[in-house]
Amino acid sequence: MVNILPFMGPAREPAPRRPANGGPQKQEERPGLLQRLAVQRGGGEGPPRAAGRGIIVPGQQLPHITLNTVQGGKIELGAPTGKWQMIVVYRGKHCPVSKNYLASLQQIIYELDELGVEVIAVSGDGRERAEAFLEALKATTETKEVTFKIAYGLPLEEMLAWGLYVSEPRNIRETDQPFPEPALFLLNPDGEVIIIDYSNSPFARLDLRILVEGIRYIQENDYPVRGTYGYY
Repeated sequence: MVNILPFMGPAREPAPRRPANGGPQKQEERPGLLQRLAVQRGGGEGPPRAAGRGIIVPGQQLPHITLNTVQGGKIELGAPTGKWQMIVVYRGKHCPVSKNYLASLQQIIYELDELGVEVIAVSGDGRERAEAFLEALKATTETKEVTFKIAYGLPLEEMLAWGLYVSEPRNIRETDQPFPEPALFLLNPDGEVIIIDYSNSPFARLDLRILVEGIRYIQENDYPVRGTYGYY
């Protein structure tokens, strides 16, 4: 298979496990952590990967959460702050695509600053992994700096409450816990969600140039929240 994204490493087929007696292996069906959590939250047995996920309605607020940042201090996500806030959910330290995307974000951060948009990147990584990610991210940017905050420790329950797609690691080299797939939320000064973007894969993300121009248009033209049909 042609490796389209060399930075992701070659695709590998998992080696089949064989029982000690040499006979055919019947794969044991065990519910994953996400399925077990979904059942605990009252989601039922199926579909297991969708059960337990919340729905964020355009024009409403995200469930609030306060997290620590790598740069120091705490930050409240989702609460009305009196200014625009953009929350970028990234997969974690193990993902080179997330690093490249956030490096591209740093290149246009001055335009978001001019629009009065506070940018926060967040993942489920712990502090040590988030610190290592920040250092790797700095090395990737043109100016060798990152001027937006990076929050860490987003709990699994909150990932689901925010409606995020969540994946279990393929192996220990990725991480040792479920992690969120990419998402982006733009909140207005009242804390209302104006733009929502979800992905279930690292390879599909918002075009940042279009996003910046869209935010500018929204602010200058008092553009209404879209996608509300059927919710109100």
